[in-house]
Amino acid sequence: MRRFFTLLFFCFSLSAFSQIRYKDEMFSISKHTDVMYGRNYDNKNQLTDLLMDVYEPQSDTVALRPIIFFVHGGSFVGGDRQDQSIDKIAEFFAKKGYVTANIEYRVQQTTLISPFVDFADMYNWYRAITRATHDLKAAIRYVKKDVATNYNQYKVDTNSIFIYGSSAGAITALHTVFLDDTLEMNPQFRVAFREMGGLDGNSGNPGYSMKGIKAIVSCSGAIADLNYMNNNRDIEYLGFHNNPDLTVPFDVGCFVTVACWLGNFYGANKIFPKIRSNGTYAEFYPVNRLGHPVDQVSDTVARPMILQKTTDFLYRIMNQQIVTSIRNNVVQSFELFPNPSKGNFTIQLPRALQYKAVRVVITDVVGENVFSVLAENKENIDLNVDLANGIYVVSIIASEQQYLSKLTIQQ
Repeated sequence: MRRFFTLLFFCFSLSAFSQIRYKDEMFSISKHTDVMYGRNYDNKNQLTDLLMDVYEPQSDTVALRPIIFFVHGGSFVGGDRQDQSIDKIAEFFAKKGYVTANIEYRVQQTTLISPFVDFADMYNWYRAITRATHDLKAAIRYVKKDVATNYNQYKVDTNSIFIYGSSAGAITALHTVFLDDTLEMNPQFRVAFREMGGLDGNSGNPGYSMKGIKAIVSCSGAIADLNYMNNNRDIEYLGFHNNPDLTVPFDVGCFVTVACWLGNFYGANKIFPKIRSNGTYAEFYPVNRLGHPVDQVSDTVARPMILQKTTDFLYRIMNQQIVTSIRNNVVQSFELFPNPSKGNFTIQLPRALQYKAVRVVITDVVGENVFSVLAENKENIDLNVDLANGIYVVSIIASEQQYLSKLTIQQ
């Protein structure tokens, strides 16, 4: 009988874990295709519709949801809403309970020769970044305007805005968030912004602010000047970057290694310590092998890690309470990585338990304790357990507090 109730608790625990909003895929999705968020002229002086796809979690009863804007790569000369399957990442997070907006923006284009040749004139490079930042700002303002004038059709909490950018999209996101003062611009940006509509641009939806951005996720991104980050110190940062990266500098250097006439740009290895020195929360995960972008769809190791770390990073910001099916008690959770695991994994202790004496217990599907260890004075606990393939519940117990997480062993 005791084993029955232990097993029942285990099943309830797994059920509760499967319903952790912003961590697990709880929803099917509804997709709104080709939403026009603005219009503007491209580098060929052609008026262009600016489009995005918006994904919503279906059958969601929450009144307001955070929104993540996704910005694709393509070296500012190409790419679209399917670049590196960024649309699949937008779907992935919509299933977790976010509203997601996957945008396209204006890129450099020519008729007779490669648009890369245009970047022999450095001002064209800075104009391309400026166009992209103007378009991302217009997309964010579009949602702000929808909330104000259209009864908030997507049920967005405009105080909880996140931006995920890959390669050129990450460069766009970084300059959108941090380049917000004309006095700090280099001469190239100053000319580009002056010619193309100022800081906010004229891609649409004027009169609405950029306030509400909580964090940026940068995959293989770089910024033209670290001093741009002296402002907006409340915006948190999550960075991923290959080392080495021959396209966008990991540390500081030239694009595609040799395009030094465009000036030096600073990659994640410089951005991360700068943001930390400003007193802002930041995380950085270098991937120590040659590649670009770091979240490329063919990388079956880095890409899942990026999705998991991004999930954990955003979940920590949202700071949701988790309600179990057992007498509506509040169950507190914690992070462990990697998951699934072969048996080697790290527990990130909740702040309330750091440097305290705790017991870690692992329970199998029939309710038997299969592992137990005591630890104290730790921020993280590294474990190496020999367990059969399957699903387990990991408990951290300290005084009257208990934290639970689900662990999948996959040899």
